[in-house]
Amino acid sequence: MPKERGAYRFAEVFLFRQAETRASLSVSLWRSPQTPVVSVDQLSKAEIIGNENMKFLEAIRIFCQMRMASETPTQFAFSSVIQASASLGSTELGRQMHCLALKCGFGYELFVGSNLADMYSKCGMIVDACKVFEEMPYKDEVSWTAMIDGFAKNGDFEEALLAFKRMMFEDIVIDQHLLCSTLGACGALKAFNFGKSIHSSVVKLGLELDLVVGNALIDMYSKVGDMESASNVFAIGFEGRNVVSYSSLIDGYVEKDQIEKALDVYLELQRRGIKPNEFTF
Repeated sequence: MPKERGAYRFAEVFLFRQAETRASLSVSLWRSPQTPVVSVDQLSKAEIIGNENMKFLEAIRIFCQMRMASETPTQFAFSSVIQASASLGSTELGRQMHCLALKCGFGYELFVGSNLADMYSKCGMIVDACKVFEEMPYKDEVSWTAMIDGFAKNGDFEEALLAFKRMMFEDIVIDQHLLCSTLGACGALKAFNFGKSIHSSVVKLGLELDLVVGNALIDMYSKVGDMESASNVFAIGFEGRNVVSYSSLIDGYVEKDQIEKALDVYLELQRRGIKPNEFTF
């Protein structure tokens, strides 16, 4: 069986096993052989939106239909289906898409490469993610974030920080996701000085009041044992703090054996009517 046909057959079996029921989907796009590929791209991306597996499965099915109709996918269509593979946790399907992308000349394209690196890292295949990343001729903040986040989520915190240092020599725009991933690695390694330097970058970028970044800072300082800094960051955006902010602060005080302060923060959480979660206790 040719490799490309094998990819489609695998996708069919995968879809059959994964989806017990499927929502009906209009196939009017397939009635005309002159259907423009952009229509398929738009439909694929539309199907990716949302967290329900059904949407990811439909995206893959549509992609297979497109190929069977002899349409050539663009890098955006490939990127969408690779994202679906990652979300469904199917490394085999992701590998099939990787091979097909290489065959179609998109294997080293920025969007496809970034999503491949992200897919491999999310599936715990960090070596494969690194290989894809290093082979990319150009890397942007999305591809760097995929790698740093991938290292951090796979427990390779030192590699995450090394990647961040390496990225700083490139002309890369630092965004919130990138900062949060790096701060998480700092906290895990108790890398106080590195975390402090990231905090300086946060201030320069004017992101201190950003809830997600602020929570990452609180969590980092709590994990390295600097509760004064954690409390100061918490106080800056006090009115906008959520259960994650409070939980990180409480956990930090408990780790430092400052039980009374932890209790005070918990009582403040209750006073503000914020519902605790499983990480608060």
